[in-house]
Amino acid sequence: MAHTNRVRPDTSTPAAPGDTANTAQRIKAALVSLGPFSAALVAYKALLDYVLPEDWFSVAVLRYLFAGLCALCIGLVLRLAGQRYAGEASAPAPAPPPPGSAAPSVRRVVDDSAHGVLAEFREVRHRGADLAGWSQYLNDHHVPPTAVGSSYGLRMITAFDIRDPRISRRRVIDSLLALQKPGGGWAASTQRDRGRPEITAWVLAAMFRGGLDNGTKAELVNLLERMLDPQEDPVGMNRTTVLTVAISTLAEVAPASPKLPWLARRLLDGAQREDGEAAPVAHWGENLHSAAKSAAHTARAALALHRAAGVLADGAVYRNAARSGVRWLCAADLDLRTTDEQLRRPVDDGTVDALLIGHFTAAWVARALMLPGTPGCEEKLRGAVADILKNYKDGAWRWHDDTRPIWMTYQGTSTLRDFALRTTACP
Repeated sequence: MAHTNRVRPDTSTPAAPGDTANTAQRIKAALVSLGPFSAALVAYKALLDYVLPEDWFSVAVLRYLFAGLCALCIGLVLRLAGQRYAGEASAPAPAPPPPGSAAPSVRRVVDDSAHGVLAEFREVRHRGADLAGWSQYLNDHHVPPTAVGSSYGLRMITAFDIRDPRISRRRVIDSLLALQKPGGGWAASTQRDRGRPEITAWVLAAMFRGGLDNGTKAELVNLLERMLDPQEDPVGMNRTTVLTVAISTLAEVAPASPKLPWLARRLLDGAQREDGEAAPVAHWGENLHSAAKSAAHTARAALALHRAAGVLADGAVYRNAARSGVRWLCAADLDLRTTDEQLRRPVDDGTVDALLIGHFTAAWVARALMLPGTPGCEEKLRGAVADILKNYKDGAWRWHDDTRPIWMTYQGTSTLRDFALRTTACP
């Protein structure tokens, strides 16, 4: 048998703070009650023995009555003074004013972010085309407007109804159309000259919100649907991020698309399911059917399935799947740090088409936790919102490489806005 030398714990029971306070209150009450009576007796005897001469009074009884009256007055004065003191001492101290919060108000964040995005808008002529929009990174004035940057800038001004005489939404949309790759569609600046579904879907949704005409919308939807094919893009069709962007866009722009139910089912089948304490949970990783557990990808999947559920005939299936993902987000010990995902597709010349996708994890998780029908996640939601503000400063968010991507500012600002609206009650 092993032995350990341990200090014997002190088994004496310390006096509770409440007991000490009660004892002090009882002593104080006794002094207030008995003190004036004792003082009156002492004053009565002192008046008779030392203060009031007998020759002042013609009748001896008057001397005793006067001494008693004086002693009574002294006792009453002491009693009143004691009661006032006891009342002031026992009254609770006024609560100190709440300390000023270091976190800015949501209104201040929105105003500063909008001002910063407006300041980055510019019009240039690049490769024979007049472009109006934004680059992907704020304060990056050496780069002309890009498809990704301009799509996020357009989302920002439509989401917050930002009005400025310099900015025409129509001109931004025309610039985005001019930035298409050969064959149609869009790609990130690090990708090749070929449109890719994840960027095309994101740009299409932004232009739709900005007022894209129906004819151009129909053409771009058909183009996107052709890209969303395992034969055309086997790598992308196995990635959670690509599917979630495509599902969210089609649910908003073309809810009757025949591709939408197929994509939603593919994403649903690619989840990993587990038995939760109260109900089953589901989670996703970078790839479909992956055992890896990613907070960002699970949140994106839950949001995409929730949007699909709103327009598909069998929406209850996808809504339940979205709630399974949110339950996992509520129960799991999440890593809310920003993360990067590499999307690499082989091309015909033997090289690869590469895209680095940044995940603002806290923002995605917070948005998923705000989905309706998912109670019991308030503490986790507040933690995610607090985490969103960690990288915010002066109207912009900073990535872990200290750059200021416009998409991060859009995601952070819109999520904080939604949280503030959710938690504000009518008076």
